[in-house]
Amino acid sequence: MKKKILTILLGLAAALYSIPIAITLLKALQYEEKMFTLRQFSELLITNNSVLRYFWLSVGYASLITVFCVVISFPLGFFFAKVSFRGKDALFFVYIMVMMLPFQATLLPNYIQLRDFDLLGSPLAIILPMIFSPFAVFLFRQFIQAIPNDILEYTLLDTSSIGKIFWHVVIPQIKPAIIALAILIFCESWNIVEQALLFLADNPKIMPLSVKLSQLPENVAFAGATMYMLPVIAIFFLFGESFKMAMEKYIW
Repeated sequence: MKKKILTILLGLAAALYSIPIAITLLKALQYEEKMFTLRQFSELLITNNSVLRYFWLSVGYASLITVFCVVISFPLGFFFAKVSFRGKDALFFVYIMVMMLPFQATLLPNYIQLRDFDLLGSPLAIILPMIFSPFAVFLFRQFIQAIPNDILEYTLLDTSSIGKIFWHVVIPQIKPAIIALAILIFCESWNIVEQALLFLADNPKIMPLSVKLSQLPENVAFAGATMYMLPVIAIFFLFGESFKMAMEKYIW
């Protein structure tokens, strides 16, 4: 019963959130002189194709952040979930406290570190701070804790390679969770604004589309917003089933 109520509430919330998307699409695909046209898109893609460059920059940033964040966070999550050592709970508590901090609280320390390493104005200024995510480590720990210890112990009888244990045992067990987490990380990194404005101020040519979107001319603003939405919508359509499985198994 509780699951049905939660599903209904989430469905209503999704319907409300879809209203701005529908309005944006209708504005982008507008009628002119009783003829259905795609004038805005042709102007974006042909006349002023610099938007495409910012679009692919955003794709590159979000993809690299997602891949590296998953690769780094996965072994750390396994470490906290299955390895026993003194002070583990205290260290994990620190991770939780860091996760609860708003990202604005870490902007200044990140800026100082990037400045000291002479990385401001480079793509690494966006990528490096976001690939170390306490939230991803926390979720991986929760997912991996659900794997029975007996399975890992049986595997250790056949091999002592931690890489084989990860690849053949752990990853297949939590594959939907990995996909779900990757979707969340991609969406978060796709929408970076404050970090780009601060860390890439010296090099506006490599700003992501999330920043340049507000600078588009009014006549192509809705077409640009539609282009900006497409990757996230496509990801949810492609991997929606895995995301649903992960939510049902690990959250609901």
